[in-house]
Amino acid sequence: MSWSKLVLFSVAWILAAVSIAVVAAIVFTELLDVIGIVESGQQSYTRVINTIALVVFIALLAVPVVLRSRFSDA
Repeated sequence: MSWSKLVLFSVAWILAAVSIAVVAAIVFTELLDVIGIVESGQQSYTRVINTIALVVFIALLAVPVVLRSRFSDA
């Protein structure tokens, strides 16, 4: 695979990971708000949404590294 393709796919994966992390953080935080664990407009709401977004983003960034050996040519 050429370097330009690799860079393009890496940038696309990072943008997709950001998008998925933001959506997942919003959904899970709203579920926690419905359950009553966090309240909208409070500092805990902001901390929870940022923490969930960061964890999901890091997990998604790790996927290509973890699965690299499975998809690489021998």
